[in-house]
Amino acid sequence: MTTKEFVRKNKVIAVIRAGSYNEAKTFAESCIEGGIKIIEVTQTFDNAEKLISTLTRFDNVLVGAGTVLDLDTAKEVAEQGAEFIVSPHTDSEIIRYSKENSIFVVSGALTSSEIVNAIKLGADMVKIFPVSAVGGASYIKAIKEPLPNVDIMVTGGVNLNNIKDYFKEGIAAAGMVSAFLGKGNEIKPDVIVKNTELIVQVINNLN
Repeated sequence: MTTKEFVRKNKVIAVIRAGSYNEAKTFAESCIEGGIKIIEVTQTFDNAEKLISTLTRFDNVLVGAGTVLDLDTAKEVAEQGAEFIVSPHTDSEIIRYSKENSIFVVSGALTSSEIVNAIKLGADMVKIFPVSAVGGASYIKAIKEPLPNVDIMVTGGVNLNNIKDYFKEGIAAAGMVSAFLGKGNEIKPDVIVKNTELIVQVINNLN
């Protein structure tokens, strides 16, 4: 199974944002315990790249890096075993490096021109963020009409109440953060595991 096939099959990416390495590790491992198969470790806290290496010990879990802003960071996360790279923007150097090293790459884009440019440069998927701020599922519907064959990942405001709407409009995957944490937005393992199980149940019913 290719990385793209794995992402499309499992549908939801747990986007790990936290204030420290230990918090992020707890967050990620709780999501995995709850049944999530794809973990995106954002490069927004100290030693984030090392967490990627730590998480690769889990079988049948795809681990990658998010918030990759430049080529140097792309190289660092690749050295730690990142199997995919997600950027909030479209960067030709990151895309080129990823393709040369057989790493699945997702580039941030919003307008139809930006999306087409990202795909032409070689991005495997485009990320629309923050999707809730630009119209949510209705925006995806509008974008998919002229670009039906583009694989789109959405993040930003995706939750249990609206995730079905996004997949109905044809997205390939969704990245989620706060939906795993709950109302308090705190990293509590028991809460994360419970919320993850609910999310996985919804996703499984989409198959």
